[in-house]
Amino acid sequence: MAIQIFDDFRKEYWFHVSDQNEIPIFGHAEKSIDSELLYTIAQQMSGNDDDLDTLMRIISLDPDAIDTLRTIVGVTDKRMYLELSYIFNKHYQDEKSDINILGESIYHLKKHSVSYFKRLIRNKTSKGKEVLNVVAKYLEDRGVLSILHVLHKLEKDEVSSLVDYLLLPKEIQQEETKKRGHGAEQALASFLNNIGVSFIPNRRHINPMSQDDPNVDKVTFALAPKDKKKTWSMDLIITHRQQFRVFVQSLIHSSDPGQYGVNKSDESMYVKGGLNILNENRLVKKELWGLVDGVGFVENPEDTVFKMLQQFDTFVQLKSLYKAGLKLHKLGIVKIKAIRFDMTFYSKQEADEMFELYGSKDIIKMVLHRNGVIPASCRASRRSLK
Repeated sequence: MAIQIFDDFRKEYWFHVSDQNEIPIFGHAEKSIDSELLYTIAQQMSGNDDDLDTLMRIISLDPDAIDTLRTIVGVTDKRMYLELSYIFNKHYQDEKSDINILGESIYHLKKHSVSYFKRLIRNKTSKGKEVLNVVAKYLEDRGVLSILHVLHKLEKDEVSSLVDYLLLPKEIQQEETKKRGHGAEQALASFLNNIGVSFIPNRRHINPMSQDDPNVDKVTFALAPKDKKKTWSMDLIITHRQQFRVFVQSLIHSSDPGQYGVNKSDESMYVKGGLNILNENRLVKKELWGLVDGVGFVENPEDTVFKMLQQFDTFVQLKSLYKAGLKLHKLGIVKIKAIRFDMTFYSKQEADEMFELYGSKDIIKMVLHRNGVIPASCRASRRSLK
């Protein structure tokens, strides 16, 4: 049949693209704001001259309160530890010393986590007291007392609503974005596991963050210790009969991909070039696949997602994971008996064209109408092969 709708990979990508809320999140984003604690703190901040001392006392008794306090002034954990690391690096022991109060050289900036500063405060030493002073001043400079004075006037349920609807969404957005990438990888790995495919890392379908990404030599594509100059990082490697058959790169963006997406797409071109050289004298070819999805690519598609898609032997999205099964059937790695296309998602022509592009003659097509299943038509799951 003549392919009319999906005659361009760009059309296929945008038709199947997932909105941010459709991309699964692996686990859950940690919430750094304790609304009850915030209310308790605010009740002690009536606008008196000793509010800063009160704030220091609160942090001294419970250093974890720092997380709630930094969040209400719009400071992320990463931004705070970077800024505090800089501040303490320049905080001399005395005017003539080249050592800061942390006992480190002022000529070498060392990164310290927020948890590190919390531990120093808990120790109740003279150094801990100085750290407490600096942290409290850091928060004061960013307006924490002014905000607490406003919250002081609110009821407990009002503070809770403010946290849930205004503060938390911004706080967990960055973490959710990362976890959506892992959620998409888990979805693909779960699909592959369900159809009996072996892959590395072998627990990706259970916990996509429990094992490091495999690295392969840029020439041989064999597993190798990570080396930016000599290896490529892969998100998944599909194996068959103890041989690497498919290398999968993942790039999920529900927001503006920015420079990272550009760099990743350039890398895919080099990876594909290396595979082409490796495959020149091989009867059984190795392939490069992409797990690529997200509306964020609309910002700069030509230099990111579209450039990548032209390098992949196959690309899959959350709504077309079934393509992985169809392609593995063509490669002889699995045996697919039948496929159903979801006609609430596809029109009949759309489903027919997707099967024409990726299916095989020995796979049964089915379509589900309201009154039952009719063989020799077409139905497929928008999420996975059934």
